[in-house]
Formats: sequence, structure tokens, C-alpha cells
Amino acid sequence: MPSQPFDDIRSLIHDLPPAPAAAQASAAGPVLARMADWIAAWRGGAQVNRPIFALYVGGHAGVDQAGTSRQLMERIAAGDADISRAAQHLGAGLDVYELAIDRPVPDLTASAAMSERECAATMAFGMEALAKQPDLLCVGALGGEGRLIAAAALAHARFGGAAADWTPVAQAGRVAAAVERARTEAGDDPLQQLRQLGGRETAAACGAILAARTQAVPVLLGDYPGLAAAAVLGALDALAIDHCRLACAPAAPGARRLADALGLVPWLDLDLEADDGTGCAAALSLIRLACAITAHGAP
Repeated sequence: MPSQPFDDIRSLIHDLPPAPAAAQASAAGPVLARMADWIAAWRGGAQVNRPIFALYVGGHAGVDQAGTSRQLMERIAAGDADISRAAQHLGAGLDVYELAIDRPVPDLTASAAMSERECAATMAFGMEALAKQPDLLCVGALGGEGRLIAAAALAHARFGGAAADWTPVAQAGRVAAAVERARTEAGDDPLQQLRQLGGRETAAACGAILAARTQAVPVLLGDYPGLAAAAVLGALDALAIDHCRLACAPAAPGARRLADALGLVPWLDLDLEADDGTGCAAALSLIRLACAITAHGAP
């Protein structure tokens, strides 16, 4: 039987090793202690020397404007965005990946976002975030409203309820229609749901999270698309996201509901209006503090 585009992804997930025994202990205790224990469990010591932000920018037909996304990327490259300043302050790497924003995925109510081949290739592209060998990866997505609609559609497909549970009422009809359209072809297969309903930004985030798990790199999530990516992988195998933590309570109510469904409790709640990576930056600052305290033997 010829191989299928998702076969390599399924094989990676099937062959994941169990989490380090110490990772279970990092789920209890004071917040700073848990942060340091989490890093130590996955990296063998409580220190973060090479944190990297991997932020993906996709496009969605009928919702997003490529020009707006491009302006945002230019501001980040020029150092004139909050996440740019935060990454520089923390000495963290900042990689922003453009995912064919001039060729947006189709309207999700009308057709699948991607073919199986394109979805698998986008996941593989997301895995390149590990090429610089980070010891902590902060994963998220930037762009317009389309990424949030796609994340809500994935959450609705995975966890049910009403579409309005996952997205503002103004978009609930679009989300419900997309999920209903995809139901026949995707069924309950998480990867098929991803290629039907997720944007390229979500598929790339899936790849980054999975690659990080294979290399025992802890992952910080901070936005709706990142949580949606985790939901896809977690539905395939809970081991695929046991290295993930939620940095900050996300702005979108649907994203908070999804975090609850995944059992991810945010370390911070800063009442942020935008999911632009700054929540992860704030958590990273505290993680480094926690590791420094541990290293100096403070109680």
C-alpha cells in the first residue's frame, strides 16, 4: 500500500518515548518551583540559555489582508513591536515564519484549508523551528482574524458544544458551517480535521510542538492557534503535548475554554488584549527567575 502524506507524522507520534519521571512532579507546588522543575525535568537541569519564539503567520481568504500581516512582520523585523522588544530584553531568539500569506487558505465554509500533502509539508516546515537547538520553545501565531476562526473551528470539532462556545457570536455561524462541512471527510481523525479546518499557522505550530517533544524541548503556548495545535496532537496521543505549558491566560474566551479542556492552567493572567507572544515573554522572564533561584539554592 503506498504511503500517505500523514504516515510520517503518525509514526513520529506512535514512537514517542514516555515523559521523564520527574516531569510528573513538576505539576505540583508553588509556581516558581513548578517552573524550575518543569525545565529541569525535560532538560536535565534548571536553566534556560537558548529560548526561541517561533511565530507563524498564515492567511485566510475572505478574512485576512496580506498587507496587514506583512506590515506586522516588517514592524517586528524593525524591532518596533512589543514582541521584538520583549525578545531583545530577554536575549531570546525571535523567528517569524511567513506561510504564503499572498496565497491564503480557502474559506473554511467552502472547502478544505489544505490538501493532505500540503498540511503534512507545512507541519514538516514547522519542525524547522528546532534547527537552532532551543532549550525552550515559545510557539504561537500572528495575523488577522482568520487564525482565530480556524482555531475555534478545530476546538469545536474536537470538543463539541455550540460554535458560540468557541468564538464570538459574530463568527459563530461561519465556524459552525465550516465544522459541519468538514465532518464527512474528516470524521474524528485529528489530522484530517487539521487539514480541513486549520490554517497553515496551526499546522506549522503542530509540527514545531511535535518536533520539540521528540527532542525533549519544553514548549510554552500563549495563544489560540497554539492551543488548537496542541488539541490536535493531544487527540492523537496525550504524550505528544505533555511537555507543553500555558504561559498566560489567552485573550479569547474560546481559547480559555480550550485550555480548560486540555487541562492546561495558565501560569499568568495579565489581561492581555492581544495574543502576540508577549504573554510567553512574561512567563519566560519568570521561568528564568525560577531557574536562577533554584541554581543558587534559595528556598
